[in-house]
Amino acid sequence: MASTLKVDTIQTNDGTGTIALQNQLSGMTSASMPTGSVLQVLNVVMTTPTAAAIDGWYDITPLVLTITPSSTSSKILVQANVLGGVSNAGWLVAIRIKRGSTVVGATTGLTNNTSGLSWMTINNYGGKTMSTSFLDSPSTTSATTYQVQYVGGSTGVTTYIGREGESTSWGAAPTLTLMEIAG
Repeated sequence: MASTLKVDTIQTNDGTGTIALQNQLSGMTSASMPTGSVLQVLNVVMTTPTAAAIDGWYDITPLVLTITPSSTSSKILVQANVLGGVSNAGWLVAIRIKRGSTVVGATTGLTNNTSGLSWMTINNYGGKTMSTSFLDSPSTTSATTYQVQYVGGSTGVTTYIGREGESTSWGAAPTLTLMEIAG
């Protein structure tokens, strides 16, 4: 059962004044939200697994989102999860994030698991889920595109994204999530 409370005025605790509540939220904008507030969330889920022979960094086409920050002081929290594998044992596989054509929050080499770069060695036909997150400062109010990239294998080695190696069954669906955080 829903209830409605209607009053003419609300007095302060000490009785010296009144509190006006009419339309307190109607004027709320993203600019008036406190620092750290989540202003918008975008998410995409890859729905079809991929198997291909790739050499070098590969754009995972379904894992791309464009966000328009409401302020130049906003931060964008980027989170990605990708199940990946290769057809030969001992290969390094990795994911990283691009903003436009620029890699953000990641080293360029596969040397460690630094912010924005997730990598691991997987066994023959195995599959592992790699996760990465990065708090980006694009300093713009223009539409900004983020893309997940994957590397693993080379010519003659099949790369699997979104499934357990040669298994045709769908594994954990790869995802990309963007959150605008008030700065």
